[in-house]
Amino acid sequence: MFVRAFLLLPQIPLDISELMFYTIVTRTCVCEVTGMERSILHVDFNSFYASVECLHHPEIRNKPVAVGGDVEQRHGIILAKNQIAKQYHVSTGEALWQARLKCPDLVIVPPHYELYIRFSRMAREIYLDYTDQVEPFGLDESWLDVTGDAAGRDGMTIAREISRRIKYELGITVSIGVSYNE
Repeated sequence: MFVRAFLLLPQIPLDISELMFYTIVTRTCVCEVTGMERSILHVDFNSFYASVECLHHPEIRNKPVAVGGDVEQRHGIILAKNQIAKQYHVSTGEALWQARLKCPDLVIVPPHYELYIRFSRMAREIYLDYTDQVEPFGLDESWLDVTGDAAGRDGMTIAREISRRIKYELGITVSIGVSYNE
């Protein structure tokens, strides 16, 4: 089913009488004035800090893991957790002691930001193979404008390719949303 709406093009100078006609089909927007299909990817690493820690410490990979503050000094919060810890309802932002009440076997590791920054940079190098229009949001999220891909691929194809490459080249996973805007 097609949903049609008339919208002004704010980023392109237009005569007031000119309108842009968008056709939104399965989260893709086609500009019938220019013929340009907009395709924006939102890439978000899954449990980023915890995934990187489990990759670098295989001995904790199959345990509930959280990245957080200093356990010895008994302060800090959960910054990230893996899927196993999520099963115990451990929450991001929760105090470490509260998380330990929910999951007594929780392995809490301190954050290693230099490692996360390195992974973030490696991921951005992958993104740059597809577009030079990359808008980072923190270390683990980015928006990519893949409109007008030189190889003629659509957003879904590029998203699948990026997802596979990050898994293969970096060893962790991402979720990628495809839309016509951020």
